[in-house]
Order: sequence, then structure tokens, then C-alpha cells
Amino acid sequence: MIRKYATALLALMAFLPLLASPSWAADAAAPEKPELQPALERPMHAFPRVGGFEVLWGDFHIHTIHSDGKLTPAERVLEAWRYGYDAIAITDHGNYKAYKEALPLAKTLGLILIRGLETGVANKEHFVALGVSEDYEPRNPHRWAESQGQEQVFYQEELRRIAEDGGVVIYAHPHVGLREPTLWGIGQGIIQGVEVKNGVVGRGWNTAETHGTWCYPWGLEWAKEHNLAVFANSDAHGRRGENAEPVTLLFVKKRSDKGVLDAIRGRRTIAWFDGMLWGGEKVLADLIRSSIGVRHTRDESGGGWLRLENRGPVALKAALQAECVPKEAVEIGPYAEVLVRCDDLKDTLAIRWENIWTSPKDNLVTTHDCRSAR
Repeated sequence: MIRKYATALLALMAFLPLLASPSWAADAAAPEKPELQPALERPMHAFPRVGGFEVLWGDFHIHTIHSDGKLTPAERVLEAWRYGYDAIAITDHGNYKAYKEALPLAKTLGLILIRGLETGVANKEHFVALGVSEDYEPRNPHRWAESQGQEQVFYQEELRRIAEDGGVVIYAHPHVGLREPTLWGIGQGIIQGVEVKNGVVGRGWNTAETHGTWCYPWGLEWAKEHNLAVFANSDAHGRRGENAEPVTLLFVKKRSDKGVLDAIRGRRTIAWFDGMLWGGEKVLADLIRSSIGVRHTRDESGGGWLRLENRGPVALKAALQAECVPKEAVEIGPYAEVLVRCDDLKDTLAIRWENIWTSPKDNLVTTHDCRSAR
């Protein structure tokens, strides 16, 4: 009897694969297909190299559900990748729990993730600490005292601890001005950067309406006076909107977290927001000389033409300082070329960049050699 049932079972097992074949299963109900997810695209935004540096997109002030943000750490990483960022820091208030959760996906996507958090002086300055080690445990976040002997930790003591643990500090949305805690931190070389644009504060937090937007123009003045890196960060809490987000450009020697921190320490950053570039004169000029090609040529009739090539993703407004060209600014779109009639061009051409600022009142001016291009 056992042998009989065993023989029947073996026959059934041999028959089962046939049921899945097209001839036997034609009338069977088709299995449900999994719902297809839309393909995710990442925008192309490459800059040419600037000397020995690669230019990266960064956002170093972002929140998740581990503080007052709305997205998980993994969602933040995927969102940043979809917007085209190369390097980010998740900076929840008082903790960096998100770092460990977000790191595996960041590595998979090739996104540089910097360990960070937001903290600061009680009811005053907010500071973003970047690059702190695993050993650093924050104390009294957003409640640092301004004098010793208080219940809360003294701000100088905590800033020193951040520096000792390898961190650099950014003055976020500088809404309370340049007070003693910030000046002390700058003097100690601990506070190394300042936000000139914060994407979430809008008209609040003591921003100023200038250059067609709401921002912190005095941050650019402080950066020039105190040799600080400039930042344009999103401070994202909810999902990012459809409009262009602030970007911090960095010149890095190596595409890594160390390379990003070295760029900050070396002041190789530019704030890109609302169609403008803000930063130090040298880094801006280096970027323009790598991104812009200037050639003077003549056609068959002997007429002269000035060819301006933009090799980068930033639309530029060039006021050409020459008698033979129009007085109004020439707009050069991303990865585009424009031709301007110019019969009598001199050996060099000066260009004032109307959407590039080295101070709230001063545009960048660069000079280009045209002799070799004729």
C-alpha cells in the first residue's frame, strides 16, 4: 500500500511542471503583476574641473523624523540624489541618529553623507556641526549657556569638544547677528562657515529682501571680513518643492567625506541660489575661467564675432566691457554658446558678471585673453 501511494505521488510531482506550461495553463488565471514604480532620474549638472578640483553640489542643513523633519533618513538620501546633490549632511537637532540609518543607501547611490547635527546657544545662535566623530555625544543641544557656572554647558566648552572630535561648525541662518559666541568661535578657528541663504526661513528669521530674494547678505560680508566659507542650504523639514533648491558648490580634491570637509576648511565653497553665485573672489574667478570659453573669430567677409561658451550648468549674465559690443548684458544659458558681433576687439576682454557677487554690492569681474583665439 505504501509503495502504491509513493508511486502515485511521484507521478503527480512529475506532472506538476506541465501545468505551468503554456499549453496546459492557457485557460488558467494569470498571476497578478507587481505594481510598477516610475523610474527615478537624476539631473545632469556637471561642471568642468577647476584646476585640480572636482566641483560638487552640496546641502549641509537637512532634517528628518529624528528631530522636526517629515521624512525618514533613507527618504532624505533618495530625495537629495533625485535633486542632483553629490554630498549632504543630515543635521537633526541635538543628535545624529539619522547618519547610521541613511549611510547604506547613500553608499549605494554614490552620495557622500557627512555626519552632522544642529545645536546652539539658548534662544540665540543655531550652529551646524559637520564631521563629528562617533565618539562625540552632544550636551544641552540648543541650550548652551553664555557664561560659566550655569546649569547648561558653557558654549566655549562645547565648541571645543566639537573641534576636538574633528568637527567644523557653520553659523546657520544668522538671525541674531555677529555676537560674542560666534566671534569667539571664529577666532578659535572652530566656526568656519556661514549660511548666506537658508531655503526654509523665507521672510522670517531676520532675513533681508535683496537681490530679488530673501537671504542674509551680511553673511557674505562676514565671510569676506573673517575668511569664512559660504553656504546655501535648504534646511529642509518637509518634502522639497518644485522650485530650484539652494546649493553649496565645493571644490574637492577627492570625492569623499574627507574631501568635502577639506574643501570647507580651505574655503573652497560657493553659494548658488535664485540664479546667483555668491562667494570669495578667487573661487568665483577660478570657476568662471574654467567654465567660460571666449573666442574672437572672423567670417569670410572679414566681420568679427565674439563666441562665448558656457561649459557649466549655471546660467550667466555677462556685461561685456568693450566698445564693439552691446551695452546690455548677454545671457549665456547652461551648456550653451552665444555669438556677439564684435569687429574691433582688443587683446583682452573684461566681463562683469551681473549674477555673480563677491559682496552684496560688488559683482565679479574677470579678464579674458582673446589674442590666441583669433
